[in-house]
Amino acid sequence: MARFLFVVCFGWTLLLTAPARGQQAAPATAGPVVQYEYATLLAINGGAAVLDYGQSREDEKLQLKQQPVTEQQLDAAAVRKLEKAMLALNYLSSRGWEYIGMSSRQRSTGSTTSGSFDIYSVTEYLLRRRKQ
Repeated sequence: MARFLFVVCFGWTLLLTAPARGQQAAPATAGPVVQYEYATLLAINGGAAVLDYGQSREDEKLQLKQQPVTEQQLDAAAVRKLEKAMLALNYLSSRGWEYIGMSSRQRSTGSTTSGSFDIYSVTEYLLRRRKQ
């Protein structure tokens, strides 16, 4: 009798804990891949701001002579006109750019024998925007 009860209880335990047949976990589906474009806003000596997409200096000089056509060129031209980093950050934020981080560099050089120094500082703001 004890053996019979053990078999019945053990059988019920197996039936209740076994996964149902035909039911499998649905595979996880990945959402759409979000792509970003990145740029650096350079603030030079706390004043003038320049938007850098990684273009070469020759391309940048060419863009200064031509009318802005692309969205990147329009943003770069607007930033140059604003002349202040904080104004440029606010403008770029309104255009969909997100602030990611910043770094700052300073370089001091002695300019005369009397010990006066020229201080050159650059603050770089890393930005990103979702690609359309």
